[in-house]
Amino acid sequence: MLKNAIDNLLISISRLIAIDSVGVAIAEIDLREGGILIGGGNIGKTSILNAIRLFLLPEENFKDSKSKFGFSDKEGNFYSNDECFEHYFPSSTSFLILECDNYLGGPIPHCQILYRGSSEKLDYRRMFTSLRYEQIRHLFWDGNAGYDGIGGRVDDLTLSKVQTFLKREDKHFKPVTRSAKIKEVIYANQLLDIDAMRFCLFPLSSTKDADVDAFRALVRLLFDMKTGSDTVRLAVANIIESRKKERKDELNFDIDAFINHNDMLSRRELILKKIESLRPEYEKLALSHQQLVSNRNAEDALMQYAMMLDSRINQENQILKQEEIQLTFQKEKVRSAKKACNDTLDKQKTLQGEINVLSRRQTKLDESVQNTNLIINLYDESETIESIVSGHREHLADKEQALALKQDAEKRQAELEALKQEVEKLEEMEARYQASVNAQEYKLFNQLPDSVWMKLAAVNLEVAESNPARPLTASEQQAIESFTDLLEAKDQHYTLWGLKLKPIQTDNRESDQIRLSKVQETLERKRKRMVDLSAMDSQSRFERIKDISALETEIKRTQNEISLLLAFTNNAHQLQEINKELAEAEQTRDSLQKQFDAQNELLAQEKQSVEVQTDKLTEKKEQLEKLTGYRVRVKAELQAHHLPVSDFSVLPDQTVDLSGETLLKRIESLNSKRQAKTDITERLQDFVREQVLENDDELMLSHLDDELLEHAFHQLQTRYQGLDEEFDILRKHFIEHKHSVHAIINELKNNREMVLQFEQSINRAFQGVVINDLSQVEAKIKVEARFDDLVNEIEFFDTHSDQKASEQFIERLKAFSKKFFPEGKAALLTMEQIVSGISYRVKKQGQEGWESKSQSTSTIMLINIKLVEILLGRLRNSACSTQFPLVIDEGASVDSSQFDWLLPNMKQAGFRVLSASTNSASSEIIFKFGQHFRLDAMRTATPYSKARTIAFTGMPESFVTKGSTLDREQLDMFGEAYE
Repeated sequence: MLKNAIDNLLISISRLIAIDSVGVAIAEIDLREGGILIGGGNIGKTSILNAIRLFLLPEENFKDSKSKFGFSDKEGNFYSNDECFEHYFPSSTSFLILECDNYLGGPIPHCQILYRGSSEKLDYRRMFTSLRYEQIRHLFWDGNAGYDGIGGRVDDLTLSKVQTFLKREDKHFKPVTRSAKIKEVIYANQLLDIDAMRFCLFPLSSTKDADVDAFRALVRLLFDMKTGSDTVRLAVANIIESRKKERKDELNFDIDAFINHNDMLSRRELILKKIESLRPEYEKLALSHQQLVSNRNAEDALMQYAMMLDSRINQENQILKQEEIQLTFQKEKVRSAKKACNDTLDKQKTLQGEINVLSRRQTKLDESVQNTNLIINLYDESETIESIVSGHREHLADKEQALALKQDAEKRQAELEALKQEVEKLEEMEARYQASVNAQEYKLFNQLPDSVWMKLAAVNLEVAESNPARPLTASEQQAIESFTDLLEAKDQHYTLWGLKLKPIQTDNRESDQIRLSKVQETLERKRKRMVDLSAMDSQSRFERIKDISALETEIKRTQNEISLLLAFTNNAHQLQEINKELAEAEQTRDSLQKQFDAQNELLAQEKQSVEVQTDKLTEKKEQLEKLTGYRVRVKAELQAHHLPVSDFSVLPDQTVDLSGETLLKRIESLNSKRQAKTDITERLQDFVREQVLENDDELMLSHLDDELLEHAFHQLQTRYQGLDEEFDILRKHFIEHKHSVHAIINELKNNREMVLQFEQSINRAFQGVVINDLSQVEAKIKVEARFDDLVNEIEFFDTHSDQKASEQFIERLKAFSKKFFPEGKAALLTMEQIVSGISYRVKKQGQEGWESKSQSTSTIMLINIKLVEILLGRLRNSACSTQFPLVIDEGASVDSSQFDWLLPNMKQAGFRVLSASTNSASSEIIFKFGQHFRLDAMRTATPYSKARTIAFTGMPESFVTKGSTLDREQLDMFGEAYE
């Protein structure tokens, strides 16, 4: 695969990574095989794909983002500049990374990294590195963070840390800020220059502004294939516009200026031609003047050099002494820094021992507290520890009693005898209550009046609840009523001889049936207990030992749990204190570590300073020797030119370059100055004779002072500097005079012809192309109706006749200008105004004629994609091939049958189709894409922001058994297997 890629000069966009951006904590998307992003609604799937635009376009900020990027929602509403900026770069930890396999810039993939700039300027910045993403991934994502294995944020992620690492590890690291430089880097086409091509994304055949603008338009189209949008029209219009060789504002036309100025223009032309014929002489004069100006101060410059050299030598001697003192001082600082490091290291070792002791205590207490919490969690939240302990103690008592019975036969027998007695009593009660139930109608409650019964119950409830099992005799009833008459009813009680008796509540009284049930329930429990005790005696020895062992284990477990519960409060308090001590100790340890790191760094800096100071001292000595040699030479030259060698009358200049080359140049400038002044005098006098300069007697003298020479030259210079402009104005006047109307007509015709030529070129490219079930496709570029009508009308307008344009025609031009350029402002006529749309007609395979019905949305989308392929191929350097992402948003909404043609054809053409869909995407669509990314399957517990928790760091899922590209790359790393 690598060999083929090199042979094809392939540039392939391979991977996109978003960190703390577009709604995700991290998303690593492999772009090489295409695929479909799947996840819940509004989680950032489409935004991730759209982020690729930021890498492909040479922009610096989100100002006017509508025209730059065209980010919009599903309804086509464009997002604001601020919304785009905050969506892609919400924080200082927001990064977007694009990895690219570029075999023109080296065999290893490179990365382009985008990061947040100034929020006021809404700008983002970029840098390039020749390192693979896997080599820099640890800077942005910690795979060991959190407790769930998903990974999480890098706590110290900063831009400076990333840049420091890249500068250190990558000699090709390149930050780029200016738009012009970005174009040079990502659109480079110097195929034989590895450094120039290293970070190229798309090798344009030309990096002219026109081709770059055309590529911008196609990038917009790559990410917006919706047939209902205006993107296709704008892309076509921009590409045609980029073909214009020049831009003219021909509509700023004043028809009143169409007057005959021929004679005046002709006279002006003769004068300018004569001056132009003398240009070679002027250019020679200008060279001599340049030489004079450059050497005007040659004498002072040489003396100034000598003066500054003496001063410099004195300074260097002083500096040399200071540098020697500084070196001694720096060495002392190294010794001090080393001692501080050693002291801190000793403190760290002592503190670590204390932390180890605390950690062991913490582990033991934490285990006890956790075990106790497990016990408490088995109970209701309303249960207190005391109630839980009480319950455990009751349970312990039951188990201890059961153990005692298992181990002691006499105790079992004694309990069995007691149970028999209780059963006999309960059987008697059962018989009594059963008899009462059977004769319920004879209960006193049913035979006595309520008022009588209530008084009797207040005296003795048991008597009142009795059942004689027969009707009361009249005398018995009379006796009871006579007795109850002794009770006097009050508001809330009865009184009997001063004794207060409380009345009973009839609602709460138990019936005989309820009492019978309770007795039967208790009787059943006692009988079962007797059976269990009897069974113990019949158990085998092995069974008894087994039960005893289980009881002893349960007793021990219960005792341990009681101990844990009783110690829980104390253990929890101790654990809290230990945790606090441990946290303080660890904080102290971290502080000591930071202190040690700072001290160690300071030590390294001080050592480096010693080395730098030593090198600096050596360099100073060598420099002083060189300057001393220059002083001997310059004094000899001053004497030879009869100039003073001391007490110079010139101003000091600290910026003088005191090198040997400077000395030679200043000596040579003295000779050049004399020769230049002679040449200028002779040539200026020639221009006076030719009457280009006004005649001045002083100019014709044999010797001219410097001020007069300078004044005369500047007069001549001003004339020649404006000469080209005068010629341009003259030619423009001629053109305006002869062709003002003609130029407007030609501009309109040329624009129409460019549209037709582009339409023809597209249709030539479509010849022989098969798209799905279409055997032939033709495009029709529509133009604005009023523009087309005007062009058709001026086809018969004679621009070469001696007749002026009619007022009606001028009015039509003004009306056209008003339609295309409102408010009467002069402006350029652009293809965006002219082109109104693009349509297609098609033939299906097996049919003779063109289809009469309109094409489906999916079919038009396929044709648009093919159009992008054709246009990109024209912009790309023909020696290269590319693998580019092509985004079809909401791919699940496209007819699935279209993908059978789309995916293989686009892959062959160098595109990798990407899409996004909700979880409702059908398995058929997913299968056709080959691989898919479950974007929101995992969410990290340690994100950069609570608003962005999605973490997609795994491989794409695939129905293809050979695995993803990344899988195969990892296998290829181990080489081929040999049998």
